Amino acid sequence: MSRLQSIENALKEINETVFQELCDSFLLRKNPKYRAFSRTGSQQGKQKTIKGTPDTLILLPNGKYLFVEYSTNISEGVNKLIKDISNCIDHSKTTISPEKIEEIILCVNFKLKTNEIEKLHKVLEHTNINLTINTLDSLAMELHLQHRDLASHYLGITLDTGQIVSMDVFINEYNKASKSIATPLDNPFLHRESELYSLKTDLLKHDFIILTGAPGVGKTKLVLECIKNFVTENKSYQSFCISYKHHSLLDDLNQYFNDDKDYILFVDDANRIDAFNQILGFNRGIRSGNLKIICTVRDYAYESLKLLCTDFLPHKLHLQKLSDEQITDIIKTEPFNITNHDYLYTIVNIANGNPRIAIMATQLAVAKKDINVLNDISGLFEMYFSTFIKDNGEFSNDFNIKCLGLIAFFHTIPFHDREITESILNHFDIGYSDFFHAIEKLDRLELVEIQHNHVKIAEQNLTIYFFYRTFIKDKLLSFDILVDKYFESHQKRFDENVISANNMFDHNHVKEKLYDSLVRFWNKTKNNEEEKAIKFLSSFWFYLQNQTLEYIYLTLQPLPNLELDQYNVSYEPNDFVYNQNKIIKLLGHFFRNTYYLKESLELGFEYAKKKPQHLPELIHKIVEVIGFDREDESIDFSRQNILFELLIENLQNNETIYAVAFFELSKTFLKIEFTSHGFHNNIVTSRIYRTPNDKKIQDLRGNIWITFNQYYSSYPKQALSLLQNFGEPYPGISKELMTFDMPFVLQIIEQHLQSESFVDCRYVQNQVRLWKKHKIKNAAFSRLLNKYTNDIYKAYLKLDWDRIRDKERYDYEDYREYDRLKEKEIRSSFVFCNVAEVTNFYNTFKYLKNQAANDFEYNNSLDFVVDENYKHNKELGLAFLKEIIKDDNSVDYIPIKIFQNNLKNEKESASLWNIITEEKYQHQASWELSYFYYLDDSLINNSYIKKLINSIRKINERTYIYFEYLHKFLRIDSTIFHKLINIITEKDESENIEIIVQTDFLEESLELLNNDLELVKKLFIQQSKIHRLYDYNGKIFLNILQQDTSFLADYTDYFYKDANNKNSGNNKKLKLIWQIKDIESSLSKTLDHFASKESYLIAVGTHDCNVFFENIDILHRERAATFLRKYCIDNYENPDRMNLLINIVRHSFKELFEQIILLFLTFTQDVKLFEQIYWIGNGGTVVTGNVIFGDINAAEWRNILSIVGRSSLGISLLPIKRHINDKIDHHLEYGEWERKKSFLGRY
Repeated sequence: MSRLQSIENALKEINETVFQELCDSFLLRKNPKYRAFSRTGSQQGKQKTIKGTPDTLILLPNGKYLFVEYSTNISEGVNKLIKDISNCIDHSKTTISPEKIEEIILCVNFKLKTNEIEKLHKVLEHTNINLTINTLDSLAMELHLQHRDLASHYLGITLDTGQIVSMDVFINEYNKASKSIATPLDNPFLHRESELYSLKTDLLKHDFIILTGAPGVGKTKLVLECIKNFVTENKSYQSFCISYKHHSLLDDLNQYFNDDKDYILFVDDANRIDAFNQILGFNRGIRSGNLKIICTVRDYAYESLKLLCTDFLPHKLHLQKLSDEQITDIIKTEPFNITNHDYLYTIVNIANGNPRIAIMATQLAVAKKDINVLNDISGLFEMYFSTFIKDNGEFSNDFNIKCLGLIAFFHTIPFHDREITESILNHFDIGYSDFFHAIEKLDRLELVEIQHNHVKIAEQNLTIYFFYRTFIKDKLLSFDILVDKYFESHQKRFDENVISANNMFDHNHVKEKLYDSLVRFWNKTKNNEEEKAIKFLSSFWFYLQNQTLEYIYLTLQPLPNLELDQYNVSYEPNDFVYNQNKIIKLLGHFFRNTYYLKESLELGFEYAKKKPQHLPELIHKIVEVIGFDREDESIDFSRQNILFELLIENLQNNETIYAVAFFELSKTFLKIEFTSHGFHNNIVTSRIYRTPNDKKIQDLRGNIWITFNQYYSSYPKQALSLLQNFGEPYPGISKELMTFDMPFVLQIIEQHLQSESFVDCRYVQNQVRLWKKHKIKNAAFSRLLNKYTNDIYKAYLKLDWDRIRDKERYDYEDYREYDRLKEKEIRSSFVFCNVAEVTNFYNTFKYLKNQAANDFEYNNSLDFVVDENYKHNKELGLAFLKEIIKDDNSVDYIPIKIFQNNLKNEKESASLWNIITEEKYQHQASWELSYFYYLDDSLINNSYIKKLINSIRKINERTYIYFEYLHKFLRIDSTIFHKLINIITEKDESENIEIIVQTDFLEESLELLNNDLELVKKLFIQQSKIHRLYDYNGKIFLNILQQDTSFLADYTDYFYKDANNKNSGNNKKLKLIWQIKDIESSLSKTLDHFASKESYLIAVGTHDCNVFFENIDILHRERAATFLRKYCIDNYENPDRMNLLINIVRHSFKELFEQIILLFLTFTQDVKLFEQIYWIGNGGTVVTGNVIFGDINAAEWRNILSIVGRSSLGISLLPIKRHINDKIDHHLEYGEWERKKSFLGRY
């Protein structure tokens, strides 16, 4: 009997009361936004119906009603239903006007004939009321496909493993399973409105979302609220949640999710679901509807989950902890209603932004009616759990707590593997049988969960508590043994458990309990190799601070001192993200508080003296950790004061390394806004912080400025760099602190800066401009502006292009007007009388260009000056060119204006040509090309043709050629372009010199190149190699293909010789081949070539040939599909070509996958041939983390088996089906082996 028949039979036998309850539940899911719901046809508190019209009434949001009538009376059949409808529209019976009735719904557990349905509709034909009839057939189908949990609940029919559930069922099961240990999910939704909006917006854009965050911050609650809102606004979507019960998920997924419908699937704590790979495998299936998946995962497990889901391009959203104010609002509202200030203050401090802990603490405080239960969070956990876990004493059984503590530390224990489990238990004098019986009892209590022959703690809040209780608080098991036997192999488990316990419970108590054990282990470890010692200290430095600093000190002593006159302090932002020095990283922990800050800083600088290459990383670490933070306010910015007292003290002792560090660090600490890394309640936080304008900050800044002024002369280079950095605009400028700093800066300017120095003048002018911009006034400004200017600075203002600064000097409306005004000023300001003035200007220009942060427009200024001087005095203009040539064109100048305006007559043109060709210098060929671009048409002759050809031959560097300026040469020699392109292509081949030809030229090139298609093809390939976005729209490529489709094979073969080209952007145009008539033959040959050449690569990843089929225009997609089907027919006996085809279909034409399999089977049922094809790929990216490839592959083979099963070839496919089933079994076995190997690898 089928499941559908089972539901139909159960519906026929159901009593009328249960039938009405079932249908009410079903209809409420269909209409979740009702305003009122009333069951007038049922007796309250009893399983009995009563007379009433209608049986059920639903008030909709629009103010209209749904009337529902139920019937299990098959004998009266349609007559009763006609009477029920008539009663519904009888105002005297319902007291509701028919105009207010939107719809009448009939639910019956029997079938109706067509003529009977017509009779029912006729009753309402003179009204505007809709009629919906749910018969036995339709109800059974709905329950079977969409609401199997209702079938299970009301009919007692189990259609699945109960792991795919509605949101309501998920919430109930979640609350029940946690026995109120976890925060109930039906609490009010508060203070996540912006996060809710972000998640809903992301859900519209992305099909796979991973929500991360610390335990207890409300990830699950947020997702449920989001899904509820999303499905309300997007009616086509249905939502389901995974309620994992340690069974296979594939069958349930296949039953619940139709390929052509839209779904959202919520996977909570995805990293804890061993069958998660089955969900991923299912998601890889081909479907016409949308499937959106939202996963939650703790922060520490995100990377592993992300790697597992890489193929689906998961979108990450991080959920931050709540603010103290938000936590307060939560516990002040229903159902807690905490208003007592003492309670609020204590709970908020305990929660530290974690709503789960806040609610746990609140529940305990309310239950005990005693604020003192919150004095110690360990007491909170113990009392909370003992209050809610009713276990007949099992929870207080020390042996059970020992077992839980061990499981908590290892995360999972493979209890069925007796050898491994006993190796752990024997260290702690626990018998295997006793452990086995204990976990059986704990499983019944839902304190642990057992799956895949492993046991682990059932709820995330419990894990840390049981570790703390077992190894720290009560010392039921020896931490000495744990660290001695397992630290080296399980450092991450120590980090997670000990740090979590430190953060959650009293860290002083944790330290007191662990200290002796850690010291004993350290005394055995410290004389080992450095890497092992530092590894141990990196985990336990917080408890062994004296030992850590002593070890670093002793490590540094044997190293020689390297006293340098100069130190490098520069670094790039990401220099130390992946490669951190272990000593500096270890010392950086001590920078977070004041207790050993001075000593750790001294050790850091001592280390940098001996290894100066690490000074930049030390500077970076100080900036990262000691940067101002809100917590520093409460300790009067002691950390920053300790830092600068140390720097200044050693600077005064002539320690160069401290002097360099002082000036470099002052750049950061004189700023106002910081991305702060705090250490609140021993938990690291991140936030933006602005230093206040208070006395402590002013004292610190004043001390920095005074020292700066005092040592300016001793370290002028570093001091000026700091001053220039301070004078640049930066985020979060404080007018108040800027005003405070101003007297110090003015004093420094007056004492140390020179008006003869351009750099000093530029700084003063910029600094005063910054003060004035922020409306800070001082009588000295005018004097400073007048004093700190000189000829070089005046030249700088004219040659340097700064539209924002120059807005004060020019009155212009748009940038084009600015360009005109700037050119006019430059031309009028730099007209010279003799060669000496030219030389002097050029030297000034070189200096200013070297000083410029952005010198992009400088050569444009020089071009105006050269042209203007040539216009006034040709000899001086030529002198400019000679001066630049004599300097080997160190400024990288290319003349334009002088050629553009003066190549009109033969004499001047010859003179200029002689000047630029007499000597060799940088970019000479580009000068000559510029000359030819602007040479007047009337002067073109055969002599210039030869010169142009010779100039092209002289090119010895990457050069752009603008052929649109060379068309005039075609009048003398119609083959000139052909000759030039031959030279260009030859230089690329023989000398590897890149000469770039603009795309526009090739778009019209065939006729200009004397119809030499081979030359065009060669040039196109070379230009594509040089410029990754060349011919981005594919116009040239298509033009060539239209004349020679065989070019497709030439282009792809040449281009893909170099692996660097494969993802360069050039391949985007290849999908345009479908615009070419009869391209199929050439494409087929291209695929054949790749299949024979790269057969060993075809099964791994996405093959390059997918580029022909990715994101094809919908107009050509069917043509491409036809090609792929024909390629299958032509090549089904060639495994290499079939493997390439399957790779393309799997990655670019997923909707064709089933057709190709069935088409292949139509032509051959040879199992040996079938076995040679990589139907699911072979290999791929190797990642770390809990990735079970066996599950993924088994799911894919199951999909293939279902496709083969749809073939009509019958028994001839039995060998292939046997092969597929063997593959499924193999991969399932491999998956189990992967799990075991993953666990064993941790010992």
